Amino acid sequence: MGLTPATGWELAIQLAKLLEYLGIASLAGGTICLLFYRDERSHTIVFFTAYIGLSCLLGFNGALFSFLFQVGMTSGGGLAGMFDPDMASLLLGFEIGSATLLRLAGFLAPVVACAVFANRLGSRPPIRTQYHALGAVHAFSLLLLLASFTVAGHIAVLEPLAKVSIALHILAVSVWVGAFLPLLFLCLGGNGETLAATMKGFGDMAGYCLLMLFAAGLILVLELFHTPGELISTPYGVTLLIKLGLVGVLLLVAAGNRFVLVPRMLAGAGTGSLAGAIRLEIVVAAAILAVTSYLATTVGPPAMPM
Repeated sequence: MGLTPATGWELAIQLAKLLEYLGIASLAGGTICLLFYRDERSHTIVFFTAYIGLSCLLGFNGALFSFLFQVGMTSGGGLAGMFDPDMASLLLGFEIGSATLLRLAGFLAPVVACAVFANRLGSRPPIRTQYHALGAVHAFSLLLLLASFTVAGHIAVLEPLAKVSIALHILAVSVWVGAFLPLLFLCLGGNGETLAATMKGFGDMAGYCLLMLFAAGLILVLELFHTPGELISTPYGVTLLIKLGLVGVLLLVAAGNRFVLVPRMLAGAGTGSLAGAIRLEIVVAAAILAVTSYLATTVGPPAMPM
């Protein structure tokens, strides 16, 4: 079965959701890098903080416009329908309204926290308690964002185990792919031996993320599909297989980094090859997030047709 074409409103919502996913990934992966994998160069700290704050600002706008696009699509009044107060008030009373409010709060808090943190960088280097405070705000924000996926959408009607699984699935993939850009920044200006040790540490942590990713993903597949044949006979299943194929490409590149490029760097090789591999990972990760936004917007699982 072929893929389901998206309407104009659905395409707009997909783009908005892509911004949300980018924001969540950057918050999770960027925070991990800022707290555990940074070097002590001031411009590294500035870049990591700006990466998180600006990405969350994009995520905030994505959540806002996703809701407005939903209002416009539901009202049937064209672009002007996006600002229909009665329809907006109505949708705010449903699950989509609760999810939107959680996401707006979850994105806004890191934007403010990063702005405050960055403002203090000019006077003196941040101390440990400032990092801890920033990490606590980001962790709470991430909990709000993850909770938003359990109150609306396909997963909201499933059992609690599936809701926990989707939260863990999103957390694992976000920590993993959200760290790619900070790691690329380190590649382009860091010491090779230090970078190799950082990459090895990140690779070890990413291994646990992958275990959580696959365990949670398996639970979701069992919940969302009645039979294995639905993976190839439904639009949702075909799209999911495309996503899994992209994840497979990402795993191959990650394995090459972990077992080939990082050992070479430890032996004294340069960082150019690793930087190129991380650029490829960023492109593939963006494609995965785009496919995910299509899954969340245009097609529904066989058990819950759109």
